Amino acid sequence: MTFALSCHLLVHLAFARPVATDADTNAPERRLTSTLVELWRASASPAALDDFVSRYPRFAGDTAQIVVELVPGSDADTIAHDLAVTPEASFDGRLQLRVPASRLAAIADHPGVRHVREPFRALAKEEVEGEGYDATMPVDWHEDAQVTGAGVHVGVLDVGFSGADALIGGELPAEVDSDLSRGAPESSSHGSAVAEVIADFAPDARFTLVSFSTDVEFGEGLQALLDADVDVVNASIGFDNVWAADGSSAPSRYADAIVDAGVIFVSAAGNERRRYRVGPLARVEDSTYIEIDGHYAIAMEAPNGRAHVSFRWSEPFGEAATDLDLVVFDASSQRECGRSENPQDGDDNPYEEVDVSGCEDGVYVAVYADVSVEPAGLTGYLYAYAGLDEAEQTDIESLSLPADCFTCLGVGAYLLPDESIAGYSSHGPTNDGRTKPDFVAPTDVSTSIYSDTPFEGTSAATPHLAGLAALWVQATGLDSEPAAFAAWAAEEAKDVGDPGMD
Repeated sequence: MTFALSCHLLVHLAFARPVATDADTNAPERRLTSTLVELWRASASPAALDDFVSRYPRFAGDTAQIVVELVPGSDADTIAHDLAVTPEASFDGRLQLRVPASRLAAIADHPGVRHVREPFRALAKEEVEGEGYDATMPVDWHEDAQVTGAGVHVGVLDVGFSGADALIGGELPAEVDSDLSRGAPESSSHGSAVAEVIADFAPDARFTLVSFSTDVEFGEGLQALLDADVDVVNASIGFDNVWAADGSSAPSRYADAIVDAGVIFVSAAGNERRRYRVGPLARVEDSTYIEIDGHYAIAMEAPNGRAHVSFRWSEPFGEAATDLDLVVFDASSQRECGRSENPQDGDDNPYEEVDVSGCEDGVYVAVYADVSVEPAGLTGYLYAYAGLDEAEQTDIESLSLPADCFTCLGVGAYLLPDESIAGYSSHGPTNDGRTKPDFVAPTDVSTSIYSDTPFEGTSAATPHLAGLAALWVQATGLDSEPAAFAAWAAEEAKDVGDPGMD
């Protein structure tokens, strides 16, 4: 969708002055994201709460799901006891809770709490005996070497496994273990399709399926797979634009840690190439607006009136001192649809997100800041879940996390039969300049679970490498040498596109 921005609109934006809420920096709501502050305040009035939920339908119900980030050194069990809560999940200094909205400020007021936010949610990286095995394997290990994954333990970490039970003993091996205690495992058959592709390669491997949804549950799920003593982990999922893609995020550190423990970890690069605008930040002259590589009224789609956009910038997480904010306007009426005004004054995250309903189908988004704020020298990363207008897309640095990891393997997607890179497949480099993804593999393949619908996206590409890894582990007997597998795969891979690593 293309939006023609009129001169009148540009003038309106250039001199609009959104005003941030002036709040006591010691108030407990200072540690809540701006959306949670609005929810907490709305909870005092049934009418206000109804209006809030109409704009943010994900908060419908009696409780809100939140993540409580603890002050370093704080004890999670002690804080949970103090707050009289039972965590849904707890990992690495974060508590995942469901609480009434009226309790949000009291939770934020605990001295052991650094920040309270909504969970960051992983997304399945899909666009919607397989072709991928034949395209990937120059030698049929099943026939020539009787290598079928026997004795190899494969873990699949995913957001849903609906229909997997019906595949066991057929499209999936007879030995399948499951830990589906997290997330909503019946909400999607995505993980079942992923496991099916791996089983095309390694039909005699042992499988463990682990479900999750949020960033806290991701850590718990990886720990569960490590405890199960897996040899290979497939994660055809990704977190998009909620941390820097430089290997420093929690999911990326966990992925590298599991590799350090001797496990081959493969991760989807993402389908985000058309959803990013990346570039240097600068103030629009004589205004409160901030441009990203020369653009500040950035057109994006809002299907069914839902605008979902996030913005981060290149300050360290937990140390952001440049206070930037985000606003979404309807394209035709110029009505403000939503805004995010999280504080940044030295110990905060460089992150803003608007996820709101009730907009027009076409909107534009802008970054703004007080006139005293100087963004020069920073790089901005704007991400729109439904995609940006074609003129706004920059393609580069569009990786999903944890594919930005240092030692795990990120996988992009190519199309059969011409081996062209899929137009949606995320591009590197990482934010710290490393070449990623590490490999590309086939997409748009057939599975039993999806029947006549092709399995597309880097979600479908990633399990081709995981399946190959399972065969390699059996063939070599090297069950704790992920670096050796990575080196072997790089040596044996076909070089498509420009010569050399790209």
